[in-house]
Amino acid sequence: MSKQATDEAALAVGEKGNDSDARRSELQALSAEVVDLFYAQTFSPTVSTPSDVCAAFSEMLLRHWDLCCIIIYLRDETGRLVQSAIHTHEHFDHERAQEVGALLASTVESAGRELQVWLDERDPATLEGQTQYRRALERAGLYAGVAMPIHARGTLVGALIAVTVYPERLRAALNGIRFIAAPIVIAVGNARRGAALHEQHDRIEHLVEELQQRSRDLEEANRELQRVARYRSLFLARMTHELRTPLTSILGFTEILLDHEDLSDNQRRYCDKIQSSGMQLQSSLNQLVDLSRLEAGQTELFLHEFSLRQALRESCTAVARLAQKQDVRVECQYGQTIGTIVSDEGKLRQVLYNFLAHAIGRSPAGATITVRIETLSPLRYQIIIEDEGEKLLDMSRVFEPVDIDAPTEQATTMNELGLVIARRLIDALGGTVALESAEKGGLRVRIELPARPGKG
Repeated sequence: MSKQATDEAALAVGEKGNDSDARRSELQALSAEVVDLFYAQTFSPTVSTPSDVCAAFSEMLLRHWDLCCIIIYLRDETGRLVQSAIHTHEHFDHERAQEVGALLASTVESAGRELQVWLDERDPATLEGQTQYRRALERAGLYAGVAMPIHARGTLVGALIAVTVYPERLRAALNGIRFIAAPIVIAVGNARRGAALHEQHDRIEHLVEELQQRSRDLEEANRELQRVARYRSLFLARMTHELRTPLTSILGFTEILLDHEDLSDNQRRYCDKIQSSGMQLQSSLNQLVDLSRLEAGQTELFLHEFSLRQALRESCTAVARLAQKQDVRVECQYGQTIGTIVSDEGKLRQVLYNFLAHAIGRSPAGATITVRIETLSPLRYQIIIEDEGEKLLDMSRVFEPVDIDAPTEQATTMNELGLVIARRLIDALGGTVALESAEKGGLRVRIELPARPGKG
């Protein structure tokens, strides 16, 4: 080989080495910018959406190789590639670039491979099948175009389109375009996850704010309820005081008339009616006062040890007259093994009376009401009251003190109000109450009570 040929070969190798070093340096700079972009995406709100990411990468490519136009397509929810970002030189026709980009992207979407179009290329093998792309570039005044597919786990997720009037610049940028395709997918995924987290954070903040507002509304409503309850308690206390005074006189004089005066049959019947109505009114007033005290939390318990059998027997005796008037029989059943209980005897008797009165009131003439005590454990007893009245369709409303239909015939009666009071007294005594349908179609009430306070 001649010295001249040797020198030319050495020069060619040197130029190739210099060119390789330049490309390596350029890719290293590009890699550093990609890393900086990831940092910005993580810690700065300026690159927070997929469109922001596409714009940032487009500007990066334009800055490195001074290309005319960069277009990024990403797959949408329907599975089609749609334009996500486009960056062009300020004097370049935006619409013409979009037409070329859409054509190249559709080819990548259907073929799934890289596409290169060079108007300065004259090789027939290269030109085969590119007629439509070359004409599109010519109409747009361009001389070269590249469509680079973007894959993730083997699936096409996007396309990177670059078009220019300077083919040599695009050839120099090919490795950079291929290099940057994968980081685009990563950055777009990060942006979408960040957007989802931001949306979730905003939704949580909105829910917290809404919860705080509802809490404030509930606090205000609670204060209003307390104020209304206080006024209602004051009203009931004043009303019962004003009514009890004349009612006591009415009952007293009626008793004197019945016991000490020589009355005709009609007069005695009228006095009996006055006394019965007065005692019913007195019982209603007492129930209203009891309910008012229970709702105000003014229940005091007077605990002592007493016989549960005797309390039940005396409660059955107390409703005997009421049962006789309704032609209903009350049958009490209790074994000799039932022992004593430590509780508030007066309140327990009131509970039993109210439930028995309700059972009598809803039973037809000739029916039998069964009351019995069972020992559940050494520390817990159960009292069962069964009647033969009509089946209750909605037992959940039995213990509601106010009926929305009031004051119609379906409004809460005094017997039903007595059940509300009984339920709250049972809670105060540490017991439970449950309602269920009896085998004969009536109502069965199960009252469980601890034998000692805080036991069972």
